[in-house]
Amino acid sequence: MNAATKVAIATLSSILLLGSSASLVAGAQSYEKATQGAAAKKTAEATMAIPAEEKKFIEQEIQRVKELTQESGDMYVLYHKYPKLNSGFDISFWGGIHEFTTYEDYLKKASTLKGSILQQPANLPKGYKFLSAVIEAPTKGKFVDEVRAEGKKSGKPIYMKKIDWKEAATIRLKYTNGKDTLGFSKYTVDSEGSKKKGFFDDELPKNVFPKYVFWNDGGKFEYSISTSSLDMSRKEKIEMLKAAVKK
Repeated sequence: MNAATKVAIATLSSILLLGSSASLVAGAQSYEKATQGAAAKKTAEATMAIPAEEKKFIEQEIQRVKELTQESGDMYVLYHKYPKLNSGFDISFWGGIHEFTTYEDYLKKASTLKGSILQQPANLPKGYKFLSAVIEAPTKGKFVDEVRAEGKKSGKPIYMKKIDWKEAATIRLKYTNGKDTLGFSKYTVDSEGSKKKGFFDDELPKNVFPKYVFWNDGGKFEYSISTSSLDMSRKEKIEMLKAAVKK
């Protein structure tokens, strides 16, 4: 078999393979479109079955909770009688996330909370300045089941309840020296709990930054420090994290 024949066979094989692949892709795309179309049709049919006055009430309540959270910063939990109008979920959360651009404003809010908080560590490296802070309310707990039960009992197409939470589920502090960012976090341990206790490092590849050191003291919260700086030793990170957690 000469070279020209070999090239011709290889070319034909490639064409057949590409044709087959194209058919498979086209088939998959057609199936995906059909599935999406069926789901959209089903949702549309379910939406059409909802009385017009209930749809109007839902729209008004959602607009009202938007305004309330913007004005007050309070947190509201909503029960949705028609989950399909809420991406399939019967519960949604509004508000409960507070962002700060000054340490003074952050500390003013954090000092009103129960449990541990994060504070600016006394051993913060020279040159680092406050960048931002975030406090997030809990989205799990007995109060969610209570709102769901109350919502069902009310019979309303959408039920709204203000939640006066006392302990943050997540707190994040960030500092920067203009080159590197230093972060401190407090977050809720998952339902299974961390398998590791005490201080432990992340399992990221050596070339991946930022690097983390975690602290699990056996409670319901875990803490971490992260940085891209190569100048900080593990011991310095641990001492800084300990200083940042106020219990």
